[in-house]
Amino acid sequence: MGSAVFGDIARSKSQLSTTTSKEFRTSIRRRLENASDRVLLRILVAGRESELVELTGSDLCAKSIELADRYCEAPDSGVVLLLLPHSPELFLLYFGLLLTGRLPAILAWPTNRVDPEKYQRNILHQIESLPAAQLLTLPRLAKNLGPGVPYKVTACPIAEFERFEASFAIDLDVPQVEKQTYSADPHMPQDALFLQFSGGTTGNQKCVVVTAPMLVNQLNRLSDTLHFNREDGVASWLPLYHDMGLIACFWLPLWTEAASIQFAATEWLLDPGMLFHFMSKYLATFCWLPNFAFTYLAGQKKRVDPDVDLSHVRAFINCSEPVRDRSFRAFIDTFSEIGVRPDQCQASYAMAENTFAVTQTPLGAVPSTYERLAVEGISFVEKQASHKLLDDHYVSSGSTLDGMAFRIRRADGQLCGDAILGGIEICGESLFCGYWNKQGFHRQALTSDGWYATGDYGFSHRGDLYVIGRTKDIIIIGGVNVFPEDVEALANTIEGIYPGRVVAFGLDDEARGTESLAVVAEMRGEFTSAAASELELQIRRLIPSALGIPLRHVLITPERWILKSTAGKISRRETRLRFLQELSRTEYDSTTSDSSTSLMQGQPNA
Repeated sequence: MGSAVFGDIARSKSQLSTTTSKEFRTSIRRRLENASDRVLLRILVAGRESELVELTGSDLCAKSIELADRYCEAPDSGVVLLLLPHSPELFLLYFGLLLTGRLPAILAWPTNRVDPEKYQRNILHQIESLPAAQLLTLPRLAKNLGPGVPYKVTACPIAEFERFEASFAIDLDVPQVEKQTYSADPHMPQDALFLQFSGGTTGNQKCVVVTAPMLVNQLNRLSDTLHFNREDGVASWLPLYHDMGLIACFWLPLWTEAASIQFAATEWLLDPGMLFHFMSKYLATFCWLPNFAFTYLAGQKKRVDPDVDLSHVRAFINCSEPVRDRSFRAFIDTFSEIGVRPDQCQASYAMAENTFAVTQTPLGAVPSTYERLAVEGISFVEKQASHKLLDDHYVSSGSTLDGMAFRIRRADGQLCGDAILGGIEICGESLFCGYWNKQGFHRQALTSDGWYATGDYGFSHRGDLYVIGRTKDIIIIGGVNVFPEDVEALANTIEGIYPGRVVAFGLDDEARGTESLAVVAEMRGEFTSAAASELELQIRRLIPSALGIPLRHVLITPERWILKSTAGKISRRETRLRFLQELSRTEYDSTTSDSSTSLMQGQPNA
């Protein structure tokens, strides 16, 4: 059956970092001095390679402090919120604030599919619970948000800021609030370094305080596990407000005196080939990507330079989403001619609550897999699934980093052995101590013995963790658990559906006393009613025949209809709400038997 706890958290004090925030700042300055003439950070601006910003260790230290001194009015240890788009100023301000003893926190910049008024009101709602000293943002946003923020709001006109402000050129009616004198939270740890946020996919973002010991332990364990050193390099389009972009793609190379090149997610989506171009040009050896990016890139072969060489890459690490074997295989098959190999495709389980990584697959070997139908707790309908259409194996996310552990727990509280499905809980030396806001730290997500209940479900096998999805996303139809990821994977096999742009979720079905299954899928290319009807028919035939479950609602939409979170992930919650609004708008009778929903006319997101 195997052990119920996987990993080792009983480490001697000599193996744990007790670094203070002051010692950390001294250490990172020393590392920058060691690389004073070495380019550590490259930042692409507006996709223009001719204007690539290159910063040596010396540049990074001097320019970041200069910029922080220019804009920051917060006291030592004061929380400073940064609401800025991808830019050199964002990187420099974040780093400079940390070096000068403040606690920076990067807020999520919106995608071009987010309603600007709704976004600004959501930001106000998010930051009202944070006892910050200052907010730095673009001039227009400072004007719009300033009246509703209870602390100093400072305009920061970054280069070409006008092009980012166009969507915010509206008068936001915000109630005036009284400015308050900043008072440091007595609960804030003395060794705190910065804040990062979690939860942007499913609801309001929650704040995690990262301390010096948490960060140092994470960076040391991760670099040891990956054998990452100053000769390595990282290429990334991941935003700094995401833990994968901040810790793996910014802090890890900086800590090891290695180089990274950073560009915006919007630029990568417009030109997917730039990732491989920069990895080849600057010999970047590591790249972290969410699972959808492997699938997306596999469909963009024509936009990738066939002369790039990726044979030097040590790892493309699949992280942030459940790992799909089908995505790996498509990525490898598509790009084998430019040097991509199966052993380069690796996986990790990570989250902001643990600073970053919990597990990692061993480099140089193909990640382990486990037959899905052999997992205890998989529903009967999975055993009916077609192996030709679904991945018939789950992919391992690896074993724990040193000093970290995970366990799997059933809903009844019993710990699970190998190959038994349950909720994932983690513990370790980089784990947070609860979500933070103006009331202090909230520890409801921690168990009585100090483990974090992640809200993910999965199983273990031979010490490896296999992640399947989010517990709250499971759809229960007539007592049967249905995993939305499986429904989405099936729908994605239909030609004419935009790859990776399918969402499945459950809706209350009062007439039947259970949940019903709904699928929203974007049509690739020009939207027509006739083509939408045909795609709907194919989905209605495929899902029940493959999974043996009824499908109640199908909504075929134009491209860019499905909503994403600020982290760039598809948001089931927001897409479900939009779907319900569409039903209400069309006065659709959701109680009609075998009814269908197709969007014959609709507008994509702006």
